[in-house]
Amino acid sequence: MSPLQAVIESFPYIISGMGVTFGLVGLALTLGLVLGIPMAVGQVYGRKWIGKFISFYVWIFRGLPNLVLLFLFYFGIFPLIGLNVSAFFIGALVLGLRSAAYQTEIFRGAILSLGEGQMLAARSLGMSKNQAIFSIILPQALRIALPGWSNEYPI
Repeated sequence: MSPLQAVIESFPYIISGMGVTFGLVGLALTLGLVLGIPMAVGQVYGRKWIGKFISFYVWIFRGLPNLVLLFLFYFGIFPLIGLNVSAFFIGALVLGLRSAAYQTEIFRGAILSLGEGQMLAARSLGMSKNQAIFSIILPQALRIALPGWSNEYPI
């Protein structure tokens, strides 16, 4: 059998695998985005103990290799608590949690790049802290974070 013929015969499996891969990446990036933005806001504007906890989370999930995290969750944490879940779910969860750690740092850097003057100006206009974050800080920070966030996809 020629190599070209082998590729042609396995093409349906390749397409099926691409669908699973795109689904996994989509879930992981979505989970990372949903967790990353609030954690970045909490790290910058939250209480000190919240910032320390988020920094520890980011340190752990950015420091451990993907394979170690996958083994830890698949063979350690989920069997320990007695949950029997699929490998796809654990893979999406672990990659999403790892993506959240990276995205937290991306968005934290974008928020810090704006400077304290933006928050002070919003507060001087009578906005609450939450109004200032959601109306002034985050829209600008998301625009700044976009180039860095686009590099999150290959991870």
